[in-house]
Amino acid sequence: MFYRVYRGQDGVMDYDHVVATMDLDDEDVAIPDQVLPANTIWRYIRRLVSDCDLESADSDAAIVRIDPDGEMIPLTPNTPLSLQIEQLSGGRLQLRWRYSEIGQEIAPTGFHIYMDSGGGFDFDVPDDSVAYDFGGNGEFTWTSEALFPGVTFHFCVRSYATAAGESQNTNYVSAVADAGGPPAATNVAATWEAD
Repeated sequence: MFYRVYRGQDGVMDYDHVVATMDLDDEDVAIPDQVLPANTIWRYIRRLVSDCDLESADSDAAIVRIDPDGEMIPLTPNTPLSLQIEQLSGGRLQLRWRYSEIGQEIAPTGFHIYMDSGGGFDFDVPDDSVAYDFGGNGEFTWTSEALFPGVTFHFCVRSYATAAGESQNTNYVSAVADAGGPPAATNVAATWEAD
């Protein structure tokens, strides 16, 4: 037994042409003489072939995206959602965001935190990272060290997968670092009631 690999585009698989074969213990396969046009999306599936040449149903599809320059775009996790920022005491800022696994191409390894205090974002070097651990609720936080008070800091978060790609940016959020923290609550009232 072995696998046959088929390729398709726009949801239509071409079962008339086998693009490669794989042994049962192969983890990957090189497809020879393959030229994929720019700005296209391709799906690859494999089918197990029995000794009497019967094929199984399709495997899950491996998706390959080709960018405008004809280069392959790596798989990327979903973009983090609902980025929020909060001032904490001591000039620290806390980010909070959500991550949804629905429809993801690949699970993230973690999240890269990018910070800008006026010189622009450097997306080649993240300022920090947070490990991905879904934990059931999909909410994640990161807290900065003490930042220079009175300066406006801008942040965005990207999810990433090791040896794969990085997501698009979340929305950007900004806040001014404040060594004193947020103002105290006002108009607090209490009542007492006997048992």
